[in-house]
Amino acid sequence: MTVNPVPKAQVGVCPGCGARIRFQQVELGEFVVCEECGDELEVVQLIPVKLDWAYSEPYDGDDWDDGDDYDDDWDDGDDDDDNQDYAWDDD
Repeated sequence: MTVNPVPKAQVGVCPGCGARIRFQQVELGEFVVCEECGDELEVVQLIPVKLDWAYSEPYDGDDWDDGDDYDDDWDDGDDDDDNQDYAWDDD
């Protein structure tokens, strides 16, 4: 007797709600909507399946560090000057 193997489902986890999403066939860059929370997700890794929120541009592992937007003169937003002398420092 011959038994036909059932393809093993692969599972990814929604980063928003933690729901398990099953795939019979999965492709890198594939988009899926989480049935639990409705988040739009993208497959960013195949083994193991890893999901991330979908963006308008396809996922590229080093997109965040292309160096073009780095600003050495970052302002922390406070108006205090760290080198400013204060009246109570006159001791």
